[in-house]
Amino acid sequence: MRITGGERRGMKLAQPKGMAVRPTTDKVKAAIFNAIQWDVRDAEVFVDCFGGTGAMALEALSRGVEEAWIFDSAPKSIRLIRQNVAKARYEDRAHIVETPAASGLKRLAASGIQADLIFMDPPYRMTQEPVDLAQFISEKKIVKSQGILMIEHEKSVIMPLIMGHFTQIKHKVYGITAVDFYRFERPEEEREGERS
Repeated sequence: MRITGGERRGMKLAQPKGMAVRPTTDKVKAAIFNAIQWDVRDAEVFVDCFGGTGAMALEALSRGVEEAWIFDSAPKSIRLIRQNVAKARYEDRAHIVETPAASGLKRLAASGIQADLIFMDPPYRMTQEPVDLAQFISEKKIVKSQGILMIEHEKSVIMPLIMGHFTQIKHKVYGITAVDFYRFERPEEEREGERS
């Protein structure tokens, strides 16, 4: 498992032992970032809701995103994330929080932090959680206008086309894995308020 692009391209990352953590493969990771390359270019904040190894956040930082928030509730995963962040020398730009995704997102909402890019790859058995989290992100506006939400899941799972103010803009399939990309549109009344 390596970083596939940017200033740390080719750097090998520590991997989990066993099947408790299912890292996004290098091939899928590269494909995801290629699909959002124009959004990554101007992004300031990346959020990984289910950190695992930290690989997705490190990929974002390597490709120029200014800071990343990484949430995971498993102590083993947090240790692995810290190890990989230290190896990449991104300790000053990566915020690692040992907490479930929902609690981490509440923390961002309370702090007024808005992300440009949010990534979720929950355990495949959790088919409802990403929908609930997307609704919460939308309601609390934890993502900037035109921000991107990415959800990785088993390709047999059909995700909604619309979740809150997120609208699906891409659906990609990579083997048994699918990734849905959503763009956040602020409510019309807020946009009208800005124009008046």
